[in-house]
Amino acid sequence: MRLGEYIDELQTTGKLWFTKDQVLEELGCSKIALKRSLDRLAAKKRIVIIRGKFVLVVPPEYRDWGIVPADWFIDPLMQAFNLPYYIALLSAGQRHGAAHQKPMQFQVMTNQYLRPIKHGRIHIRFVEYSKMTRVPIQRIMVKTGYAMVSTPEATAIDLCKDYSASGYWSNIATVMAELLESIDSNKLCQLATGGIYDMPVIQRLGYVLDHPDVKGAAIANDLYNAVKSKDHRWVPLNPRQKFIEELGPWKKDDKWKILINEDIEADV
Repeated sequence: MRLGEYIDELQTTGKLWFTKDQVLEELGCSKIALKRSLDRLAAKKRIVIIRGKFVLVVPPEYRDWGIVPADWFIDPLMQAFNLPYYIALLSAGQRHGAAHQKPMQFQVMTNQYLRPIKHGRIHIRFVEYSKMTRVPIQRIMVKTGYAMVSTPEATAIDLCKDYSASGYWSNIATVMAELLESIDSNKLCQLATGGIYDMPVIQRLGYVLDHPDVKGAAIANDLYNAVKSKDHRWVPLNPRQKFIEELGPWKKDDKWKILINEDIEADV
């Protein structure tokens, strides 16, 4: 069987990926012959070698893209890497109904550094977090099977932990306002006190929820009652923003002990 025929058979089963090792074993061809076949089919935009041994099949309707949507193959890709993962941050927010601002990147959380993947219209950005295997996730259906995504509550906290990747605080507030309907206050409080996230992250989350543009005061109050006995220290909203003496002292939020060094204007 030729590689093209092998790919045709894969597509009849709804599978759009394979590894080079699988093909070498199942077709019994040499590495040189496989490379030639892959190069030929890649030139015709029938396949894309994503990284290493992972090869993605491109259906005819996606030839103009040169690739299929990232959520179609993220699960088998991460299995091929042998790494835990979940769809995260703005990409997770979109899955939970916060679709006001479509993210430019497909954001994935994992527990070690991975270089981004860029091909055609797809840009996958990997965010590293050592405790990500403790973060609650859920399975969602995608076109080719399923993928894992952070829960709405974990998504809300992750947005405040990785504020830079989330587009900073006005963008986070916009997403948070749309996430509110999906957030379970009890689950959020349990997660916030579970030792997975540092307290400054929870303080920033509480401040954002309390912001009048977000309208999450009820959830913010539940969160405050859950963590008020914890050790709080004054933290800047944006740790990367340096103090400029000429602009005067930063405003303060006494409830969450936040030094307000960045304005929030949610687009809602």
